[in-house]
Amino acid sequence: MKGLQHSVIEIKDTENKNIEKILVFLSPHQQKIDVAATRKEAQEILQKVKIRDRMPRIRINLQAVALLLGMLSIVTTLLIVLF
Repeated sequence: MKGLQHSVIEIKDTENKNIEKILVFLSPHQQKIDVAATRKEAQEILQKVKIRDRMPRIRINLQAVALLLGMLSIVTTLLIVLF
């Protein structure tokens, strides 16, 4: 990240299967960093984050469905008339 003036802590062990890593951007020009305390605070914040597993959306083309139903009714009518 070009021009980054923050110290960054990368947490790879998130204890969450859905989150690969956490990047914590500390205040700029911080002289002394308590990494253990900052890591603990970041993990506490992570516990508050809720991740929803969404079902994939299925998009239905209503015009195609209407056309298909229309064709199906025509075929059914023809079958009834023929037999």
